[in-house]
Amino acid sequence: MSDDDAMTVMRRPLWTDPRELLPWVCVVSVVAWLGALAMRFPAGDGDLLWQRWLGDRILREHAIPRALGDETFAASGAPWTPHEWLFSAALAAGAHHGATWLVPLVCALAVGVALATVVLRCRRRRLSSTLTSAAVLVCALATIQSFGARAQVLGWAGVAMVVWLLESEGPLAWAAVPVTVMWANLHASAFLAPAVAALFAFAAVLRDRAWSRAVRRALALAVACGAATLATPLGFDLTRYALALLASPIRHSISEWGATSASSYAFVAGALPLLLLLAAFGVRASLRDRLLAAAFTVLLFAAVRNVPVFALVAAPIALAALPRSRAHEHTSITMAVRGAASAGRRETFAGWVTLAAVACCGALITTLSWQRVPSAESTLPLGTARALMAQAHLPPRVFCEDFAWCSLFLNEPARFFMDGRCDPYPAPVWRDYREVIDGNRRWSAILDRERIDAVLVRRNGALDSLLAERRSTWRRIAADAVSGLYVRPAVVASASAHAR
Repeated sequence: MSDDDAMTVMRRPLWTDPRELLPWVCVVSVVAWLGALAMRFPAGDGDLLWQRWLGDRILREHAIPRALGDETFAASGAPWTPHEWLFSAALAAGAHHGATWLVPLVCALAVGVALATVVLRCRRRRLSSTLTSAAVLVCALATIQSFGARAQVLGWAGVAMVVWLLESEGPLAWAAVPVTVMWANLHASAFLAPAVAALFAFAAVLRDRAWSRAVRRALALAVACGAATLATPLGFDLTRYALALLASPIRHSISEWGATSASSYAFVAGALPLLLLLAAFGVRASLRDRLLAAAFTVLLFAAVRNVPVFALVAAPIALAALPRSRAHEHTSITMAVRGAASAGRRETFAGWVTLAAVACCGALITTLSWQRVPSAESTLPLGTARALMAQAHLPPRVFCEDFAWCSLFLNEPARFFMDGRCDPYPAPVWRDYREVIDGNRRWSAILDRERIDAVLVRRNGALDSLLAERRSTWRRIAADAVSGLYVRPAVVASASAHAR
């Protein structure tokens, strides 16, 4: 091949090369799959019940509530920092305009943005299209346990964008500040932005060992990102909330806040391969990359919900650390140049076939996900909740074994012990909740003390059995696919008397 022919091949647009397109097709396929899940799951997601209720209040009152109300008898008046207020408002606004699909779709697109930054960071490290595609798919697997129409998913995009922007080391890095402002109004995980910026500043200090221009700039970015977290209606309360969450009792009662282990399939499929690569080849990474990977490894093992965050940050670092032969890279470039002239045409054809196969697999998985998502009745106790409101004469005082279920009563004439907001409930309320659902010695005394007259239990669970044994005190009056409803006999008697 002549030099002119080689230059002609090298000047081809990237979109004509299937190898260059492969990572982006992977991103699109993952977004389509997650979009199908997000737009189908909200009807059965208990967290969205209180999010929608909060958004309705914000739009109606033009104010953010700062304390729990009388809807909960266990913690009425407790301070509340609704850090997801913008997400809730958007959720309610979409529903008011008949676009309940909008926020779930945005969550899927947010994952797409995060994966796009993974591709760009891999390109920055000159990874091959194959390794870049592998990074995308590993990150996608890391999200499967925590993904949904949830504000924390928007936080994944926030951390991925901030890391990518800060790595640019040019004027573009300052875009991390407005990204942090938006992130802070969506989710409290925005405090990762100043933490990452401070880590970059520390790496610059270790590298330069002097008060260099790069160090001053990195410190200024860290300060600016820290100040950006205050640009919310919550002000310093957001900082207080984030610090309090470190020792919150919810960490012992919510599976996503549990310690990361091999029992998490997202960890095994998404994070563990990256950890093994970092352990084997991480020494080859730059000082800054090693610090970044180490910091997010600590975050990974703090809670299983951090698996996607770790993967999005660490995937380009881990794969870039793999040994690569310079001779092999030169041969690959030479073959790419020759591909348009002779035998390379077969490689190009194979590349297009691979691309089409990935796209078809993505379309198939998306279609199956859309068709096989469970109904709301199979995930929420809609039947038992309706039965309670139909048969109770007076507003009942309700305890839910799954506290998220009690969010069903936010717009009903009922009061409950605890609901899906969970964060603002004080530690004593959490202790009582654990006593009851674990069936400990005081469980029945707590129900009596709080004058609870209705309990929603998991069907065939431990609390179901305990209440079934106390027929003189509790009576099961309804059950559905997921739950059973127990009430005190007086509730049914008063309802019957009222009906007569």
